Amino acid sequence: MDLRRRTNCRPWPSLRRGTATLLGALGLLAAGSALAEPPTLDWRLPLPAGVGWRVVEWRAGQGVRHEEYIPRDQGIEDYRDRLLVQRFADQGMSPDAYLGHIASGLASHCSPFTTSGLTSGERDGLPHATRTAYCGRFGERNYGYVLAQKAIRDGDHLFVVEREWRLPPFGVDSDGLARLDFGTPAADEALRRDIRNTVRWLVEQVHPGVQPPPPERPRRRR
Repeated sequence: MDLRRRTNCRPWPSLRRGTATLLGALGLLAAGSALAEPPTLDWRLPLPAGVGWRVVEWRAGQGVRHEEYIPRDQGIEDYRDRLLVQRFADQGMSPDAYLGHIASGLASHCSPFTTSGLTSGERDGLPHATRTAYCGRFGERNYGYVLAQKAIRDGDHLFVVEREWRLPPFGVDSDGLARLDFGTPAADEALRRDIRNTVRWLVEQVHPGVQPPPPERPRRRR
């Protein structure tokens, strides 16, 4: 999944040898300056309910933070579900522009490809954007992706959360809707429901909170 040659941005590589994250492989804005200011807010991510997530990669340095999670019952090489969290210098891009850059990179490697549900706005003074991308087949691989993404701009940093499903190849109909029909109707509906719930989680719950001040230490009585 090496898309590094399509961009001049230096990627933030995965720690797992031979495996690159979709955003890291695209090399999208993941090379912050060692002198970059830290994000101004406290980013605590409420992990989606219903899955026991485990961290499989965590890295911070040079103005970048990168985290990856998969369910506890899935393997690193054969996972279906993944959660990616990143913070990095925005290089002058708004959340909308960043998601558009992601989509352009994927579209050149996915056939078919479509997106849906672009929403953007501002909350607590922070611009944000959310969108779902559907990659029917990634290059010549025997799988495609559904990616639900949210980007939030905090000063000169972007905070990006991506929920990924790695699925068998699928088609897109003439209306631009992904045909996620892989097995039994019940299993397919469960997948679609999971995607809808994830988008709702991104829109409603994924947002930073102001860093609370440390509690005061009790004074010793003299």
